[in-house]
Amino acid sequence: MKTFYKEVAFGTAMFTNSLAISLLVKSVFGVSTLSSLPLVLSGIFSFISFGMMNFLVQSVLLLILIIITRQPKVAYIFSFIIGFIFGLMVDGFDIVTAFLPSTFSFRIAYFFSGWILISLGGALFIFSSLPLMPFDAFIRDVSAYFNVKVKLTKTISDLLFVSLSVTLSLLFLKSLVGVGVGTLFMAFFTGSLTQTFLDLLNRNYTFKCFSKLGKRLEALSAIKAH
Repeated sequence: MKTFYKEVAFGTAMFTNSLAISLLVKSVFGVSTLSSLPLVLSGIFSFISFGMMNFLVQSVLLLILIIITRQPKVAYIFSFIIGFIFGLMVDGFDIVTAFLPSTFSFRIAYFFSGWILISLGGALFIFSSLPLMPFDAFIRDVSAYFNVKVKLTKTISDLLFVSLSVTLSLLFLKSLVGVGVGTLFMAFFTGSLTQTFLDLLNRNYTFKCFSKLGKRLEALSAIKAH
């Protein structure tokens, strides 16, 4: 089996996920399920950018994770910092993608590219075993804590986020913002595609850290099963 360094997996996932979110916004078919809530909230609180609202929502999710597992970890401090950096990356890619064509055929390409990239990024984040963005740390650690498949945790989380996004959007914005047919599609199928990437990567690669810092961060990120 080939070696895939966890530090590389982490960096790749940061890039693919931030790009994927911007592509999904550009598609106008609906953003990813976990990004739907930050997008709606950034519409309600327009003085906060989408990227920074993404960071704030992830921070709240991180607190929920700690409450569920009752295992506060030093790694979550890194997750908090990573979430902030990710928010900046999303805002940066939003500026870049604003110049892309907006025809219907291109929008379809943006949506499916974003869906594939965000599923691949989620799998790479999990295999990195390093401090993750709060969204991905939540999925990985809750799955590990309750000893359930990532697919189940991801799907349930997606459906809850979509439901909350739709409710707030209709209540405060009087229309559906960021939630569309694409969001519903991703709510049901992103978990499955992420699991497919997990299985594919697991069959073909051995993941390990190449640096002492990576190994240290991996140890800090370990979660104990319930």
